[in-house]
Amino acid sequence: MHKQETIKTKVFQAAINFVREHHPDAIDAAYKYYWDDQQPDEFMQGMALELGFMNFEDWLIFDYKANEEKETFLTIYSKCDPCLSAEEKAVIEATQDSFLSFYEVLSVSEDKRVLLKDLLCGGDFLLGDKNLTRGLNVGDIFATRLLFLDDTYVIGGCVYPYSAEQKQQILRYVDVQFGRYKRNVRQDGTIENYLKDYGDVFNIIWMNYFLDPSANEV
Repeated sequence: MHKQETIKTKVFQAAINFVREHHPDAIDAAYKYYWDDQQPDEFMQGMALELGFMNFEDWLIFDYKANEEKETFLTIYSKCDPCLSAEEKAVIEATQDSFLSFYEVLSVSEDKRVLLKDLLCGGDFLLGDKNLTRGLNVGDIFATRLLFLDDTYVIGGCVYPYSAEQKQQILRYVDVQFGRYKRNVRQDGTIENYLKDYGDVFNIIWMNYFLDPSANEV
């Protein structure tokens, strides 16, 4: 793992511990919101359930609006920990405005480096760490948080995997929700604004496939 990635892992865990210690009630509220009042252990198990909890913690730290100022817990933690080093502060600054988006694998080279296409915001991204992308294949689709660390793009601490057949359904669903966001929340909002404010949409989609695997629409 490269230097900034190592720092990010350390800072992320410190932020989680900070929230657990100082904001337990907020965790309960965020958990209910994220899972839409469902209990994930009632319809998920094994690796899927473990991934679901990892995804929740990532969203809780990076995206959940924790106060009236709509600050994230990562921002709040960065203000409250006087022991953060300059390097740790730099990593927080580099990642705190990141957002979840929806990606497709365009190519996998012989050395296992992966080229992703952002299906919502546009742009192609070459992932730098081949060890973390070894299981990906052309045509795979998933939601994740890309971070630019150590001068390259890396997958953050969350992944929402979908089947290739769900691609158009997901794009239609997000498009509808983005339209509602522009009408009701922020008329000048961009898709990036929407994904930062409502990145939990990917969990809702992912969760609904577990709740009703036979459904043709999300």
